Amino acid sequence: MSSINLSQIECYLTDRYGNILDPYTPGSISYSDVTRFLKTGSQRVRMPSGKYVRMYQFVVYIQGYLSLFMECNRISLPIPFRVYKSFYLDVPRRTVLSFKTCLFKCNIHSINTTNDSLNINIHVRMNTTAYPKNQKNNVGCLRFFTTEINITYKYKENLLKAEVYQYNALSDGDKNTYYDTDELTEYGNKGILDPETVSFFSLYINGVVQPGVNYEIKEGDLRLKTNVPIENAPILIRFVTFKDTNGEVLPAEIYYYYAISDGEKTEYRNGDAIYSDKGILDPEEVSFINLYINGVLQPSVNYTVEENLLALLTSDIPPNEVPIVLEFITIKRLNGQVIKAKTYTFNALAHENNIYTNEDELTIYGNQGILDPTNTSYNNLFINAVLQPSVNYSVQKGLLTLNTDNLPLKDSPIALQFVTITS
Repeated sequence: MSSINLSQIECYLTDRYGNILDPYTPGSISYSDVTRFLKTGSQRVRMPSGKYVRMYQFVVYIQGYLSLFMECNRISLPIPFRVYKSFYLDVPRRTVLSFKTCLFKCNIHSINTTNDSLNINIHVRMNTTAYPKNQKNNVGCLRFFTTEINITYKYKENLLKAEVYQYNALSDGDKNTYYDTDELTEYGNKGILDPETVSFFSLYINGVVQPGVNYEIKEGDLRLKTNVPIENAPILIRFVTFKDTNGEVLPAEIYYYYAISDGEKTEYRNGDAIYSDKGILDPEEVSFINLYINGVLQPSVNYTVEENLLALLTSDIPPNEVPIVLEFITIKRLNGQVIKAKTYTFNALAHENNIYTNEDELTIYGNQGILDPTNTSYNNLFINAVLQPSVNYSVQKGLLTLNTDNLPLKDSPIALQFVTITS
């Protein structure tokens, strides 16, 4: 459960569909006089003038809905509130009353974590005026009363599950155009998807992620604009699709910062970029970041990123002419708001077995082990810098199984990345 504080959540009066209402518009809050259905009393009250009057008890049933919002997005179903309010009024018992909301406040008082949910404690305060119908100006017959309601709402984040498909082909060393018919169907048979129907996609050639200027993709067709890849170089297109609760595809943007190592420095800035016109983006404005050095996905402890600065934190400086690629992925809600993601990568070195457990993790890079895939949005497995098709492996909590007969070379880097996005 991500950390949420009081200041992030707002509470509004809504209709039963979650649309925000003006609480002072008649009908936004329902008032029903139920006095006639109840046995009510009366009391003799001395007025400030010294005169005694008989005041009769009335009971009103108040109901409505409120919803919780965070960063302008509704995070709860409409929450009903219902309460009976009793008061006395100096009018005949059978008088027909009208009601007007004078004040409506909805505040979050506290948030408590329990297991995998948050208990959000809500306090509602309403000031209401009751008066005989058609006698709004009869001040002596007005009654002002306050209603307070406490509600506890259990909030659980919604995990966004991704639909992932990977097109796999091998270069023939000659052509720069690839079609559905070039797909290695032992790994999948959907062909090259329509990029307009997915959230984002990435192209990898021989283990290196490619900048958008190097190729064009349309449904069933990949055209490379660079030198022809060497023969048998793997050509992979990873399509990732997120959808909202209504089945609408969430839009995403993918941007690459490319630089070439000079074999000496550990800091890279906008001026070092090739293929890139935006420089190094502000990480606070994107969903998540990946860094590849010579095609190998880097553990997050190996670097830091801020706007206009990539700092490598390792003592091993990348060799001269090695590509350094920062991948910025920005997933958005349909209203354009950026959704933040969490990533974690299990790192290990290949051994002469197809089973990997938490015991194989290189703990200098992390110690969370192999996460439960049911609690993450999707995962990527890189072996020796090559992104693997999903049929090549299976993941359970604490267990990675390679489903291929050809085991990776001993000590090849294995990186199993988990991406988690909630809304």
